Amino acid sequence: MSLIAWLDTSDEEERSMRELVALFSEPGTLDNLGIGQIRDGLADMLFPGISTVQTRARYLVLIPWTFQRAARRNSGVALVKAADREQREILLALREAGHTQGLIGRVAGAAVRVLPSAIYWNALQTYKILRRETPPQHLLQTGRSTAGEDDASHSSSWSTLPLPESFPDNVAVQGFDLSVAEASWIRERMVLTCEGSLLAYLLSLPAMPDLDVDYLWELQLGEAPQDLLDLVEDAELFSLALLGASLLYNVMVGEAYERLELTSVENPTQWYRGELERWSAQYRNDARALIWDRPRLWRRFPNISPRTRQFVEDWIAGVDNLPVGACADTAELRKLISKREFQNKGAQSRLTNEKQIRLWQGASGASRLQFRWPQAARILDDISEGLDNAGA
Repeated sequence: MSLIAWLDTSDEEERSMRELVALFSEPGTLDNLGIGQIRDGLADMLFPGISTVQTRARYLVLIPWTFQRAARRNSGVALVKAADREQREILLALREAGHTQGLIGRVAGAAVRVLPSAIYWNALQTYKILRRETPPQHLLQTGRSTAGEDDASHSSSWSTLPLPESFPDNVAVQGFDLSVAEASWIRERMVLTCEGSLLAYLLSLPAMPDLDVDYLWELQLGEAPQDLLDLVEDAELFSLALLGASLLYNVMVGEAYERLELTSVENPTQWYRGELERWSAQYRNDARALIWDRPRLWRRFPNISPRTRQFVEDWIAGVDNLPVGACADTAELRKLISKREFQNKGAQSRLTNEKQIRLWQGASGASRLQFRWPQAARILDDISEGLDNAGA
C-alpha cells in the first residue's frame, strides 16, 4: 500500500508518522530543544484536527466520497487499494485542469507516496466525519445504494454529504472551490466537534475576520470568551519566550560552524546575535511577558515531562532580569541550551556532533512558533469563500 503503514497503532502514533513527512520542509517545526509536546498541544487546542501537512478544506469532502465508492464492492485492504487508485486519478484530473494550489502530489503526480487520506485521516475522525476511530483497512463493504438512497445513510462508517452521481467525473470542474452546501457542512462538523477551540470560534462568527495576518494572535478577537483569549495569550507568550532560546541555540551552532571554517552559510554568528538582541528588546518591552501566568499554561499540560517544564521555567527565569543584548554571552543560558539539546537529541546533538554541524544549512527552528496557523488560515479561507457563494 502507498499509505503510510496503517498498523494497529494509537492515533497519536499515526499522526506523528504523518507529520514526520513534512518535518524538514517546515523550519518552525524542528524541535531541537524538546518543546514539541507543548507546541503541538497548544496547536491541537487551537486548531483540532489540523496538521502542518494539510492544504485545502475540500479534501474533507473528497476523501470520504472516494472511500464510500470503494466500499460499494470492497472491504479491508481491497477497499483501501480501490480508494488509493481513485485518489491518484483525482490528483491527475485536478492537475490537468490547473487546480494546483494546495494539490497534494502536484509535482510527483500519480507516483505520490503520501495520499490525502493519510494526511487527513485524523481530521476526519476529529470532526466525526468518520464516525468511529479506525484505520482504513478496517472499513467494511457497504454495497451499492439503491435509487433514492444516498451513501451517507447506507454507510454506517461515514457522516458526510450525499455522494453525487457525477463524482469523481466533475472534480476537475469544481476543483478545490467549496460549494455553499459543502462549506456549511464542514463548518457545522468543526463547530460541533471542536467546542472551545479558536477554530470553532472563528467559524461561529457571523463574518470571518481578516485572516491575512502572520500570527493567530494578530486576529481581531475582542468579543471572544476569556478562556479562549487566555489560550491565545499562552500561545503568543510561549512563542515569544522560546524564540529567544532557539536564537541562542543558533548562535551557538553558528559559532561551532565557523570554528570548522565552513563558509556555505555566511556569517551565521553575527546574524543570529543581531536577531537575538532584537528579540531581547522585544521581550523586555512586552509587559505581559514579565507577569505571564505560567501556572495557567502548565495546567493545560498535566502530563508534561518535568524536564521540559523545568527547561522552560529556567530559560524564562534566566532572561527575565538580563539587560537587552546580554543573552548571547551569559554562561548559564548557554549551559542550559547545550544541556537541553543533548537531552533531546543525544548523540545527534548538533553542538557536539561535527557531522551534524557540517550538514547545517543556516537555520534550526529559528522562527517563531505559529501553531499551524498558516494551514488553519488556508482551510478557514476556503470555508469562508464557499459560504460567501450563498450571496453570489
